[in-house]
Amino acid sequence: MDLVQESSTFLSIAKDAKVLLDMLLVKVNSVVNIARAMNMHSELIKLELFVVTERVATLSHEVAEMLKLACYDAERVIDKYEIWSLKNQLLPSSTSSKVRGLIFSGRLNHFAYRNRMCLEIRKLIKKLDKIGDFEEKIELVELDSFPIWVTAQGRCASSRTRVSVHYSGVVGRVIDRDTVIEALLKSGNEATLFVYPIVGVGGIGKTTLAKFVYNDPKIVSHFQLLLWIHVSRVFKVEEVLEQIVNSVREDLLCEKLDMNELKNLVHQTLYGKNYLIVLDDVWNEDPVKWDELKKLLMVGACGSKILVTTRKKEVALIMGTVPAYCLKGLLNEDSITLFLSKAFEQGQEVDHPNLVWIARMIVRKCQGNPLFLMIVASSLRKKTERREWSIVNNHSGWNSNQNGEISSALRVSYEQLTSNLKVCLAYCSIFPKGCVIEIDKLIQLWVAEGLISKSNESEDLEHVAIQHFRELLSRSFFQDVEEYRSVYTSICTMHDLVHDLALSAAGVEFCTVNSHIQNISDEVRHVAFSDYDLSGKELPTSLVSNQALRTISFSIDGLGPTSTMFVENCIARFMQLRVLDISDSCFDELPSSVGELKYLRYLDVSSNGSIKELPDSINKLLSLQTLRVSHCPQLEGLPKDIGNLISLRHLYITTKQACFPDKAIGCLSSLCSLYIHSCNNLVSLSEGLQHLTNLRTLAIIGCPRLTFFPSAMKHLTTLENLLIVDCKELTLLEWQDIEGLRMLRSLVIGGLPELESKDVHCLRSLQMLVLAGLPELVTLPRWLEGASATLQYLRVERCLNFAALPKWLENLTALEKLEISKCRKSFSLPEGMSCLTNLKFFTSSSHLLVSQS
Repeated sequence: MDLVQESSTFLSIAKDAKVLLDMLLVKVNSVVNIARAMNMHSELIKLELFVVTERVATLSHEVAEMLKLACYDAERVIDKYEIWSLKNQLLPSSTSSKVRGLIFSGRLNHFAYRNRMCLEIRKLIKKLDKIGDFEEKIELVELDSFPIWVTAQGRCASSRTRVSVHYSGVVGRVIDRDTVIEALLKSGNEATLFVYPIVGVGGIGKTTLAKFVYNDPKIVSHFQLLLWIHVSRVFKVEEVLEQIVNSVREDLLCEKLDMNELKNLVHQTLYGKNYLIVLDDVWNEDPVKWDELKKLLMVGACGSKILVTTRKKEVALIMGTVPAYCLKGLLNEDSITLFLSKAFEQGQEVDHPNLVWIARMIVRKCQGNPLFLMIVASSLRKKTERREWSIVNNHSGWNSNQNGEISSALRVSYEQLTSNLKVCLAYCSIFPKGCVIEIDKLIQLWVAEGLISKSNESEDLEHVAIQHFRELLSRSFFQDVEEYRSVYTSICTMHDLVHDLALSAAGVEFCTVNSHIQNISDEVRHVAFSDYDLSGKELPTSLVSNQALRTISFSIDGLGPTSTMFVENCIARFMQLRVLDISDSCFDELPSSVGELKYLRYLDVSSNGSIKELPDSINKLLSLQTLRVSHCPQLEGLPKDIGNLISLRHLYITTKQACFPDKAIGCLSSLCSLYIHSCNNLVSLSEGLQHLTNLRTLAIIGCPRLTFFPSAMKHLTTLENLLIVDCKELTLLEWQDIEGLRMLRSLVIGGLPELESKDVHCLRSLQMLVLAGLPELVTLPRWLEGASATLQYLRVERCLNFAALPKWLENLTALEKLEISKCRKSFSLPEGMSCLTNLKFFTSSSHLLVSQS
C-alpha cells in the first residue's frame, strides 16, 4: 500500500500558501509580459529569475502572508497597465472632444507613465526578493511546466458557451421508493390533507428519493397534477404560491403578482384536483407559517398529498400528518456500485481490480452517504494510477477532528482540486445557501474578479471558466443543472454541505454583513449585504476604512439599497471595486460618481422600478465587462456614447425606447451576449447589429411590439445561441430570418402565436432546441431533420395543439434527451423510437397513446 502524507489542517484560500503561490505565479507571468512590452530590461530579468528559480520548501503561515501581499501588488500592476492600455486603445477612435475630456483628465504621457509603472514593479520585486530570501524556501516550478491554470479538460477550449445537462442514475433506493409510493397511494383520512415527511441527514439523498417517487409511472398516472416546489431556507408563503402558479400557467413570462392575486390563482389551480405537491428542503419550524400555507392548499380533491423533504425532525413533527420516513445511508454493496459508477466509465472497473480494492476501503469511510460517495469518486475519475487512489484513501483528513462542520469526505475531495478550482469554488460562498445560481452570472463574476487565467493568448477567458464549471460539476460540487430554465436561462444549485465547504475555503476574505455583525475584518475583500438596515445612509462602521474591497453585492435577499446616498458612500469609500451588484433596488438615480470606479468590471442595477437614466459618466468605465440593467421599466434609454465601453462583453437591457440607435449597441464590438428583455415599446432592432462580429448569444424576450428582425441578422456569423420569447407580433418571416445562422447551436423559440412548422435550412450545427408556447405548432418542424447528426436535446412545452411526433424522429440519431411537457393533446410514439440509441432520457407530461403495432 502506498503511504502518502497529507496535511490534516483545512486552510482557506487566503491562508493556503500552495494556492497563493499558484496564483502569484500566474500574476507574475502577466507582469513579466508588461515589463517586456514596456522595455523594462532590468526589471524583466529579476521577474523572470523569480519565476524559473527552484526552491525546496515548507509552505508556512508566514510565507502565505507574504505571498498574499505580493499577489495584491502584482494585481495592482496588472490593473493599472490594463487601464492605461484601454485608454490608448480608445483615444484614436473617440471623435467627440467632450467624451475625450470626460475620460482623460490629462495627456497620456508615455514616459511619465513608464516611470510610474517602474516604481510599482520594483515594489513588487522587493516583495518577491523577500519571499526568496525567507529561510523556508518555496518550491517554484518552471513556467513551461506549470500545470495549474490550464483548462480542466485539456488544452482545447470549447466553442460552446452553454453547459451540457448532467445526468445521474439512482442506486439502491428501490425499497425506499416503493415504501413512499405505497404511503402516497393508499387512502387515508380524506378530511385531512395528507402530509408525508422524508427526514435524513444532509447528502443522504432525500431530494433524489423524492424525484424517484415523483417520476414513477404509478405516481404520474394516479395524480391529476404534480408540482415540485423548492422551498427557500427563509420560508415565505408568497414564494411557494408563486412557484405553484408559475408551474402551471401557460404563458412563459410571469409578472409580479400581489398576495391576493396569488391566492386566487392557487385556488383556481388546485381546486377539485387530485394533486401531489413536493415541498423540497424545508427548514421552517414556525407552525403559524405552515398553517397559513396549508389552509391555502386544502382546496384539492380528496386524496391529494404533500411530500416533504427536510433534515430536521422538528419540521417533520410540525408538518407531517403521519410519522416521517427516516432515510438511512446506502447499503455497502449499493455504495460500492454508486462509487464505481462515478469513478469509472461504464465497465472499465474490471480492468482495474487493484483500484476496486482501494475503492472498497474508501467507500467504508463515506458511511453510505451518496453525496460523499459521488464527490470522492468523481475526484478519482480518469485516474488509473494506484498511487493517486492511495493519496485519497490514506489522506489524514479522514481521521481529523479539526473544523468538524466540514465532513471528512468533502475535505479530502477538496484537497484533490487544483488551485484555480479551489478559488472558483470558494467564490461561490458569495451566493446564499440553497439559492438557484444562474450559470452565466457565475461565469461572468469569476472572470470579473480575475479568478480565471488562460494558458495562451488565443484562449477566451469565459471558455476557460466554463471548463472550470464543468470540472466542478463533474465532481458533483454543483448539481441540478437545467438548461434554459423558464425558457431563457440556465441554472444550477449547490448542496448545502458543499456551500459550507465553500464558506470555509473562502475564509476571512468573504463576509455576509447583516444587522448582527459588529466587527468586520480589514482583510475582507468581498461583501454581501443581507438582513441589513438599508433605510439609513451609512455603511457599517468597521467597513468604511477598508479601501481594498473588491465586491459589494445586495443580491442575497432580493432587496437592494433604497438610498442613492448609500450607493454614493459605497462608491466614494471603495474605489477598488470590481463587482457592484445593487440589483433589486428602488433608488431613482445612479450616482455619476460611478464613473470613478475605473477597475469596475461587473455592474448590476437590474430590477429597479424607479431608475430613469444612467449617468453619462458610465462611459468612463473602460474595464466594464458586464452591464445588467434589465427589468428597469422606467429606464428611458442607454447613454449616447455607450460605444466607449470597449471591454463590454455582456449587456442585459430593458428600456422604453422604440428602437436602438445604430451608433449605440452596434459600436460595442467586444459584445459576446446581448439580452433585450421586456422592452414594451421596441418595434425594431438596430441595423448596427451587423457590427457585433463577436456576438455569440442574442436573447430577445418579452418585446410585444417587435415585428421583424433587421436584415443585419444574417451577418451574425458567430452567433451560437438565439432565444426569441414572447414577442407576439414577430413572424420571423416564416423562419427565414434565422436561416443563415450556420453556427447556431442552441435555439429557443417561445410565445410566438403565429409561428408554424415551416421549413428552414442550414441549421446543421444545432445541438439544442426548445419550442415553447407555440399554439400553432402541431408537430416538429421538418427542417429539424437537417440537424440529425448534431441535435442532442429537444424540448417541447406549452404547445397546446402539439399532437404528433413525426416518423422521421428516428433520424435524429444524436438525440440524448427528449422532453414534452404541458402539451394537452394525446399522441403516440413513432415506431422508430428504438433507433434512437443515444437517447438517455425521455419524459412526457402529455397523455401517450400506446401503438397497436
